Amino acid sequence: MRDPSLALKKLLERVLGKGSDLPLAMLLELAVAPSRLREAARDLGLSPKGGFRLDKAPAHVLAPLLAEQREAKALETVLRLLLPAVPLPVADDVAAATPEAGPEAEPLLVLRESELQRARDELERAREAANRGRERETDLARRLQQREQELALLRGERSQSRSSAPAEPGRDQKDLLRRVHDLENEREGFHAADQALRRQLAHNQSRLRELEAEVQQLDALLPKGKRRRKPQPEPQPSDDRRFRVPRFTAAFYKSLEGKDRRAVERAVQAILLFCTEGHAYPGLEVKQLGGQDTWSLRASLGLRVYFRPLADGDIELLELGDREDQNTTLRRLKEK
Repeated sequence: MRDPSLALKKLLERVLGKGSDLPLAMLLELAVAPSRLREAARDLGLSPKGGFRLDKAPAHVLAPLLAEQREAKALETVLRLLLPAVPLPVADDVAAATPEAGPEAEPLLVLRESELQRARDELERAREAANRGRERETDLARRLQQREQELALLRGERSQSRSSAPAEPGRDQKDLLRRVHDLENEREGFHAADQALRRQLAHNQSRLRELEAEVQQLDALLPKGKRRRKPQPEPQPSDDRRFRVPRFTAAFYKSLEGKDRRAVERAVQAILLFCTEGHAYPGLEVKQLGGQDTWSLRASLGLRVYFRPLADGDIELLELGDREDQNTTLRRLKEK
């Protein structure tokens, strides 16, 4: 038989030493008779850890096992152990209860509100981690694209130097080979980091859905007067999120002549990204040029797509040109 004075002494030491936040497992161990703990574990179909038989398991083994329960009905059974032996409303009736339900329901309400707040905090942290993961993935994708472009240029230079250089590579060629090797290693590192971020993002999204479901369950157990008001939905994004229809001019098709296939593919990909994601998409560097109604977006390191926004929200594609010839291109577009 547990000594009540010893249990009270342990609770006081805990409160004086670490504050008033008492773990549920400690309350169950010190405030509930072992026989009631065994009965609750038997009703929930739980098996004690450490090789103990259920009918012989001590309180310090059963209490943590019961405190781990998160399912609504199981949590209701565990929390009843801390209350006086009086009839309590079932889970379906708790939501309809009012603050005048009686003082015996107050401890249950406090415990549920504390559990709900912890779940909400964890949900918020998971959302923030998911957002940081998405931002990191976007940044790595942009940097990877830049490194691939540099690698392609260096490979082209290496091919030219191999065709024109003597059999014994010179110092410049060795430096070029070393640079290509370093870029290939860096690209592999970016690929590995991107895969790791994708796995972490998938885990965060899965955890996010679990926490949202848990918050909904715990929120439903609170009385109506104690429920937190749902936040107002954020305003819908402006017209910037709608799909813009690209209208290609004859001059734009003409500007594609002489461009290699890879450059044309990058230009089309950049145009489709802008049409679906808008001005804020990272890496496109969308900007208005020289106070005109002409805008540009980045297709690659050396290529820019020039366009004009139309009154209906769509865009008119004017030309695909080299970044170094931007001033000449702007003068020509202004004269049209």
